[in-house]
Order: sequence, then C-alpha cells, then structure tokens
Amino acid sequence: MQNRTVNRRVFLKGSAMALGVSALAACTVVAPTTDGGAPMPTAGVLWGLQYDHHIGAYERLSDLYLEQSGVELTVAPQPWPIETKLIAALSAGTQPEAACIMGKVLVPLHIQNALMPLRESVYNHNGLDVDEDFNGDSVEAYSWGDDIWGVPTEMNGVGSMVNVPVDEVEAMGMADAFPPTNGEPYFDSYTSMWELAKSLQVEEDGTVVRWGLSSKGWDAQSYLGIVRSLLAAEGTDWWDNDNKNFNVDTDAGVQAMELFVATPVEMGIETELDQNHVDAALAGKVALARGNGTPMIEGHKHGYSYELTGAPRVTPPDAPLFVGEGGWGFVAPRQSKQPDVSIDFLRMVGTLEGQTEYARIYGGAAHTAWRGLVGVYDHFEDSSDASSAVKAHKLLQALASTTGYYGQGFGSPSSVDGAVAQVCSEVRQQKLTAVEGAAALQGRLDAIYAQFQSDMSTYTPA
Repeated sequence: MQNRTVNRRVFLKGSAMALGVSALAACTVVAPTTDGGAPMPTAGVLWGLQYDHHIGAYERLSDLYLEQSGVELTVAPQPWPIETKLIAALSAGTQPEAACIMGKVLVPLHIQNALMPLRESVYNHNGLDVDEDFNGDSVEAYSWGDDIWGVPTEMNGVGSMVNVPVDEVEAMGMADAFPPTNGEPYFDSYTSMWELAKSLQVEEDGTVVRWGLSSKGWDAQSYLGIVRSLLAAEGTDWWDNDNKNFNVDTDAGVQAMELFVATPVEMGIETELDQNHVDAALAGKVALARGNGTPMIEGHKHGYSYELTGAPRVTPPDAPLFVGEGGWGFVAPRQSKQPDVSIDFLRMVGTLEGQTEYARIYGGAAHTAWRGLVGVYDHFEDSSDASSAVKAHKLLQALASTTGYYGQGFGSPSSVDGAVAQVCSEVRQQKLTAVEGAAALQGRLDAIYAQFQSDMSTYTPA
C-alpha cells in the first residue's frame, strides 16, 4: 500500500488550466475497442486520490472487478492534483487503464481528446438513462460536446450545506430555533445563520478564540449559488452561455458578496483565516463551517458533534438554489493500452453493485450519484435513523433537486474556483468592498473565458 498522507480537505485546490494543454500535443491517440478478438488481459492499473477513504473504495471496486472478470487492477493512489499527473503520464505512455477523478477538472483533457467517450460503450451498453439512473449534477460534470466522458459515483453537496455543532446548540437551549435540530432543511435566512454564529462565538478578555462562522474554502460554489438564487427571478444565471457573459458585476453579484463575505466580517463573526473552514472547524477555531461536509464526517474523531443543514434561504420563502461542482467518478484514457479492460471496468462502475461498493465510502456516501441508492442505507456502517451519515444523506438528496452544475462553455471550473476564492479572501480582509469585489471578480472571470477561447483554438473534435 502506498502512503496515505493527503486528506480531502486540500484536494480541491489548484487549477488544471494553469498547467496548459500543450503537454499532450505529441500524443498518438489510439481508438478504443471493446469487442476485439484478443483475449482479455489479466491485469491493469487503477489511479485515484491518495486519501484513506478513497483508497478503500478503489480497493473494494478492484476486488469486485477481479471477482467478476478475473482481471486484477492494481490500485495506485496519486496525490492531488490527479489531472496534471494524468497529462504527464499520457505524454510518457505510463497512463493507467482507469482513473477516479473529478469531472470538473477534465477541461484540459477534453481539449486534447485524451479520454474515451462513453455514451455508446458504457451508458447505452448498460441501458443507463442519465435522468433516471443518476442524481443531481453528477453526469453534467462529465459532459463535453455531445458525449459523456466518465461514470460519476458522487453528486455535489459542497456549498449547499452548513456544519452545525448540534450538541452545543442543544446545550444552549436553542434546538427548536435553528436547523437541523428544529427539523427544517435550511436556515430561514442569512440573518438567522448569523444569529446562531454570534451565539456560538467564544471570546476571552475581548479576544475571539473561536469565530462564529467560517465560509472560507469552496467559496465559488457557495457564492455563485447565492448569485444564482438572486438571478432566478430574471431567468438568468451567474454565467449566460447563450450570450457568453458573466453576471457577477451586477446588483445580484454585489448582494451575494455582501451576504457571503462582507456582512459577517463587518459583524465581527467571521475573519480571514490561514486555513479553510474544514481545518478550522476540526481545530476548534470556528463554530459553524459553511461549504464542505467533512466536519460532519470527521468531527467525532475530534470530539465534535457536527450535523448538516442546508445553507440559508436567499430570497425567503423560496428554496435556495445551489451551484454544484459535480463529484468524483471514473474515466478511461483514450490511449489505454488495454481499452477492453478500461471499458469493462467502467461498465461495472455503472451498475448497482459497482456504485454500492463505492458508496460505502465515509461509512456511507450521503452524496451518492446513483438514484438506486437514494434512501438505501444497508451498506452504511450505521444505518440507524440516528446516524449522522443517514441524516446527511436525507438532506443532500433533498437538496439535489435545486442543485445544478456550474454550467458549460465558460472555461475551467477550477480556474473559476481560484478566482472566486482570491476575491473573497480580499473582501474578508477588507481590502475590497462588496462592490469592488464583484467588479474585480467579473474581470478575472472575463480573463478566464479569454484564456479558454485561446485554448479552444487548438481543439478539434475527435
């Protein structure tokens, strides 16, 4: 087993587009076949994230595939970012048969036609219906042009949730006033969330020793979800693909910047930290952690009782809308030396058995992409109604109906993530006002789109 040192709290950082796409220019693309006459090989390699929970999932899938096919896939975990290593491996001819990778980081690989199309070979072969068999924004993250380039195992949840220390809320006698303990799926408003954050903040001798709230990390999904909610009445979105325009330097973009960053900083319940909200929460530096659900998953190891609730309503009483980044799933390099193995393995992932083995991750995947596992808990470590994983599953699957992928056509989602995070940090440090932040972000997004257009000038559909 390789080193298991990288954890999920850091793997969404970095931009695949920053690497550029020229590294694959000299690669010779070999068309895949799935029904050739040669005997099926007996071994292959599966890449994935070097993170304990992920490694366990890959090993379960490898074992299942060996049982079903007689082919042994060696699990070779990779540090984040995987997409840059896959680009290098393709250039060197050392690529795996399959890899677990987030769909949102595939733009450079798409531009170089580096992945196998799967609509016919996997989806149609397995009789899969995208709308019936998959949930949330999962498949859209793997969509490019007219095809699908991966089999998702997760949908999104990042940006739509808030980790709440329910034991403290109950101890303070406020269980009936705030979610999730009051039974509501969201905070009624941002004012309500800020009220709870203020109550949970800890100060000693006038110095804050635990902040009430942190939303740092995965900022793009949270901020852009607020923009989406505000623009819904106008029938538009943060990115207008028809008119190729970002709607961030707008009244909605400014209001979203105020709700997400500027106002809680002005209230003194949030500050710019040197770590994201997950690390800060697990270190006891913040009470409410908005964005990623890891504090709920890992909190018990640190003595915390976090549970999840939905992010606040933006325009009460309407339900909030969320921008999803998709999740993890499996792809196959077009240059696979054993394309039969690649396709056969992905076909297995696109089954109830394959999805179930992956969905054992984290003690039970609350964010499974497979509709057949929605409301199914017998593969969870704790399948009781009191299980935090079961509670999280019920919440995230409910939020899936109002969660949509970033969109298509603007460029690299990872680059957008970086731009939003940088601007939000400057607003948290009060270097920029909300108005200035929205304008600065619009400029950075325009630059990302211009770079994407330049990169696309080299693209030729396969």
